[in-house]
Amino acid sequence: MPDYLKLPLRFEQFFERKQMDTCSIQNSIMRNLHLLITTTVGENKQDAQYGSTFWESDYDVHLSNDARREMVIDSMTKQIAAYEKRIINVVVEVTVKQVSVNEGVGSRLRRRIEIIISAQLARSNEPFRFATGFFIGPMSFD
Repeated sequence: MPDYLKLPLRFEQFFERKQMDTCSIQNSIMRNLHLLITTTVGENKQDAQYGSTFWESDYDVHLSNDARREMVIDSMTKQIAAYEKRIINVVVEVTVKQVSVNEGVGSRLRRRIEIIISAQLARSNEPFRFATGFFIGPMSFD
C-alpha cells in the first residue's frame, strides 16, 4: 500500500533530499477529517468551500443541543462526501452536551461536541473509525 505524506509538510527534508515523513491511509484520512472539522468555511485560501459550516453558530446560545447536533451531522456528511473520497458508507454520529469544566477558582458549564465517524476504506472495504471531541464557544480541546 502506498504511504501518504504526513502533515504538516517539512520542506527542509525535501530541499535536503531526505525522505519526507509519511503515514498510513488511515492516519491521512484522520488528519483530513480533523482539519475539515476544525476549519471554518472560507478559512482555506485555496478552496473557500473547505471546512465546516457549523462554526458559523459557535457562540449561538439560543441554538438547542439537538439543532446543533443536526447541524454538525449535516455539515460533516456533506464535507466528507466532497473532500474525503477515500472512505465510503459514512455514518456520522454526534453528541452535544453541557459539561462542567474546572477553571482554577471555580467551574462553569461549557458545550462539548463529540463526533464519531464510521466508514469503510473505499479501496479495501476495511472498517474505519475516527472519534474526536472538543468544546465550543470558544473552541478548545481537553
